[in-house]
Parts: sequence; structure tokens; C-alpha cells
Amino acid sequence: VLQNGPAAQAGIRPGDVIIAVADHEVRNVSELLTRVAGLKPGQSSRFSIQRQDAQLEIDVVPGVRPKPRRVPR
Repeated sequence: VLQNGPAAQAGIRPGDVIIAVADHEVRNVSELLTRVAGLKPGQSSRFSIQRQDAQLEIDVVPGVRPKPRRVPR
């Protein structure tokens, strides 16, 4: 969870386990990254998380992703 990032602003905390994104189960980091990459910036998406003994539903509004920088050769 990035400090001041969209997930943190929505209430996701370090230590929370994300178990679904937009009603799609995520079983590992690779699946999480794929699901998050497919989200539209500015459009709210529901994240299901496990926080200790509680399962929570949190709406996250993804931001615009910066374009990768070219590294000079």
C-alpha cells in the first residue's frame, strides 16, 4: 500500500490481504497486478480484503498511472 496512494486513501492498510478486485478472486500478487492494471483510472472498483478476522469491501478509485520513462543509452 503506497502512502497517500488510491488504496491508502480508500482505507486499505498495510497488512490487509486483498482477496478480490471487482468481483474477481485474486490468489497471488501476479493476479492482483493483472487485475489492478485492467482497472480504469477514475472509475471506482470494489476490493474485498481480509483484515485480521474481518472481511471488508472497500471501494477504490484508481489514479492515472505514470508512463514508463525511457532510459537513455
